[in-house]
Amino acid sequence: MKKVLVAGSTGYIGRYVVQEFKNRGYWVRALLRSTDKIKQPGPHLEPAIDQLADEFFVGDATTPESIAGVCDGVDLVFSSLGMTRPDFVHSSFDVDYKANLNILREALKARCSKFVYISVFNAQKMMQIENIQAHEKFVDELRASGLDYAVVRPTGYFSDMAQFLNMARNGFMFSLGEGDKRSNPIHGADLAKICVDAAEGPANEINAGGPEILTYREVADMAANVVNKSPFTINLPVWLAEGIAAVTSVINRDIHDIALFATTVSKTDTIAPPHGTRRLREFFEEMAGIQQ
Repeated sequence: MKKVLVAGSTGYIGRYVVQEFKNRGYWVRALLRSTDKIKQPGPHLEPAIDQLADEFFVGDATTPESIAGVCDGVDLVFSSLGMTRPDFVHSSFDVDYKANLNILREALKARCSKFVYISVFNAQKMMQIENIQAHEKFVDELRASGLDYAVVRPTGYFSDMAQFLNMARNGFMFSLGEGDKRSNPIHGADLAKICVDAAEGPANEINAGGPEILTYREVADMAANVVNKSPFTINLPVWLAEGIAAVTSVINRDIHDIALFATTVSKTDTIAPPHGTRRLREFFEEMAGIQQ
């Protein structure tokens, strides 16, 4: 039986990856900072992992000594560890780069056979964003490590699209630009299958999106329809959003990254090769059902 370490195991993708590895017969060790969240499902319908992982390793990957030995005895490593929201303590480089580098060093010490990492689709077109720089700096380290690897690059997650549902329910919808740019976000369970396929396959780079292409305006309309509301829509011109993003740089660099990422994707299509079967409306309907 192959053994795998999953870092980022309580995040949106990590939970589904734990489940997918387990479904395929792997022994799973989950790296996490605390076991507080393991018995509850995630906020976007992702599974609880208390009965899925075989072992829990409690440690903070930003602190190397706390994860010493985390890769001992495992065959491969998967990481979706990354900064998802500002915590005003760690930077993107602390988490997306340094924390993953600490895990990689442990993987090399333990002579693991492969490392699978989640980065970002079209990263090279967004290198002005510090968060993307941190992701890609780690990818460079991974490529240079000599370890077999795979980098999975999704367009965006269904959990990201949940913000449209929340806005629609609250009665206010914010739109950047004309809302006409297209993307094909992917469900966590569909992406998990791609990640485990990547662990088992030969490809080093995998671009992945979901099965349907939607404009951001279509996503907003879909969310409003699902909650049966007609929210007041505020269209924010891209030039104004970019100005606001610039101002946030003096407040917090992680908030700045989020704002800059939002304005960047609002100006271009983000479409990757389609994968999976799950559709966004079904996800919205499930989310709306549990939030009633």
